[in-house]
Amino acid sequence: MGLKRLFIDVPALLSSGTPADRIECEYLFHRDNPGAFSLLEVAEFAAYCRQCKEAFCVTACPKEALERQADGAVKRYNMRCVGCKSCVLACPFGTIFPEVINYVTAKCDLCLNQLADDPDYLPLCVRTAPPGTFLMRDLPAEDPANHIYFAGEHLAVRSPSWRRKEGRP
Repeated sequence: MGLKRLFIDVPALLSSGTPADRIECEYLFHRDNPGAFSLLEVAEFAAYCRQCKEAFCVTACPKEALERQADGAVKRYNMRCVGCKSCVLACPFGTIFPEVINYVTAKCDLCLNQLADDPDYLPLCVRTAPPGTFLMRDLPAEDPANHIYFAGEHLAVRSPSWRRKEGRP
């Protein structure tokens, strides 16, 4: 059995037509913010960043808001970002979208305290998102064949893979 994770199905959310600000969040420190925005930013960055070998976005950032991790992944630190958009200009693939980057935010706590007390607990975002878009699921491993990737220990994202399939130009 895998670790229970918050699972966001990005294509299902986009096709639902539901604006992100309709998805509620119970996190005490950002009740006035649209609940899903900080999660969607993490999901978007994890799903669409191509994790370039030479990450020009990391080099271009004057505040070290982007950093290469030990596992090779590029991670974004929201609170270090000053909004200069140097990373946007440096990205050769155009996968950093400035319109979804929150410059002042509180980080979603993924309702980990509530889940520790009650493993069957469903966070408010799961209860208010369109059906099938935000779920709590046991996921033992990433599933690239189904475009499911992990964004940290407690968040999984389904999004179309950018990787080229073998045999295709």
